[in-house]
Amino acid sequence: MKSATGWVLLAAAAACSKHDAPAPADTGAPSSSSSSSFAGSGASATGSIAASASPPAGVPRPGMIWIPPGVLRAGTPPDRVPRVADEELPGTEMVLGGYYIDILPYPNEAGAIPTSNVTRDEAARLCESKGKRLCGEFEWERACKGQGNSTYEYGDAYRAASCGTGAAIEHAARRPSGERVACKSDFGTMDMHGGVWEWTDSPWARSSSQPNLGVLRGGNALAGELVGRCANAIGRPVGSKGPTMGFRCCAGTRNAQTNDLVVKPGVPLERSVKPGDLGLPFVGLATKKWAVSESATFVPRQGWTWHPSANEELLIVTGCARADAAAGASDASVSGMSSASGGAGGCGVIIGRPPPVPSADPVILTTIESGRDAAEVVLFGDARHLRMRGLDLKGSFLREILYAYGRVDVGPVKR
Repeated sequence: MKSATGWVLLAAAAACSKHDAPAPADTGAPSSSSSSSFAGSGASATGSIAASASPPAGVPRPGMIWIPPGVLRAGTPPDRVPRVADEELPGTEMVLGGYYIDILPYPNEAGAIPTSNVTRDEAARLCESKGKRLCGEFEWERACKGQGNSTYEYGDAYRAASCGTGAAIEHAARRPSGERVACKSDFGTMDMHGGVWEWTDSPWARSSSQPNLGVLRGGNALAGELVGRCANAIGRPVGSKGPTMGFRCCAGTRNAQTNDLVVKPGVPLERSVKPGDLGLPFVGLATKKWAVSESATFVPRQGWTWHPSANEELLIVTGCARADAAAGASDASVSGMSSASGGAGGCGVIIGRPPPVPSADPVILTTIESGRDAAEVVLFGDARHLRMRGLDLKGSFLREILYAYGRVDVGPVKR
C-alpha cells in the first residue's frame, strides 16, 4: 500500500474543477479556449489514411482495427483501485456490437503530432470527411480495455513508461503518435493514453445539471495511475477547444450505450445506534487479529457509516478482543473496553465495505491498532479526512485516516 502522504499528494494533484461535474481525475486536464482557432497540431491531414466505402463488418479496413462484438465491463468494480465512484460505472456489463476504430489519434499517422484545438463538432466533421464518425465513450473504453477488460491498455498493473503517463498534459499532447510501442491494447489500438484527450460523441450525463458537457477519454496528467486507466473520463462543454484536446475516429454501426450513473451523496460520517449489528461481519477477522487467547472474542463497541464521496459507502467498526468479552459486553461502557480493566486482548479499528451479498465476506480496506481502548473516530475537515484517537501505554495518540480514490491510508502516530 502507498503511504498516506503519497495518496494525499495524488488526491491534491487530481482535484481540478470539472465544471458542474467534480473531476478528481482531471489533473492537468485540457486547457480549453473557445477563442482558439482550428489548427492541426503538426502533420497535415492531407496525407492521412484514405477513407473507404463501408466494407462488410470485420473486413480489414486501412488504418483501423475491427473490435468484435463482446462484453465490456464498464467503469471500475468496487474491489479495484484507484476508482472514481461518482463518475464511473461499477464494472457494469455491456454487450457491444462490432465496430472499427482508428489505430492512432487523428490524423491516424505514425509519427504525426495528434490534431488538437478542435471542438467536438469540428472533430466529428473531420471524421465524416474520412467516411468515419466519432466514437462513443464505451466504444473507446472497450478498445482500450481489450478482450480481458484490463484496467490499463497494457494490463492491470500500472506502468508509467508504457504510455508515458504521469506527465504534464501540455507537453505530452505534442508527442508524435506511435512511438510508444508498449502503449497498445490487445485489440491493437495505440496511444489511447499519454497524449491528447480525445473527444467522443457521448454526453457527460452522470447526474450533471449541465446538458452541454461532452466526454473526453485518454489524455495524460501528473496523477498517471489514476488518469491512465481505460475507465477514466472528463467532461467539457462541447464547444470547448484547446491544445490538449484531440480525437480519434470510429466506423460502423454505433453502439448507443450511455453512462446512466446515478450520483448519490450520503451523510459523511453517521454513527450507528447498533454497532454490534454493523460490526458483525468483521468479528471473525478482528478476533484473529487482536485476540491473544483462544477464548477471546472481538466485541464491536462503536460503528459508523462513512461516505467519503458520492456513491462510496464504507463501514468503520471499533472494539476490543477480550477473554471475558461475552460476559462484559452488555455492561461495558460505549467509550471503550480497556484490556487493563479485565481480560486479555487488544483493540483496534476496521474499515471496509459491506459484504456484496449477506453470505459473503466483507471487503477489508485497512485495520488500525488503537491500543488499550476502542478508538473514537471523528471527521476532520472534509468528508475524505477522519481522525482517530487511541490509547496505549504511552498515553493517548492521534492518527489521520485519508480516503483517496477507493483506497484508505493511515497516517503516523501523533502524540
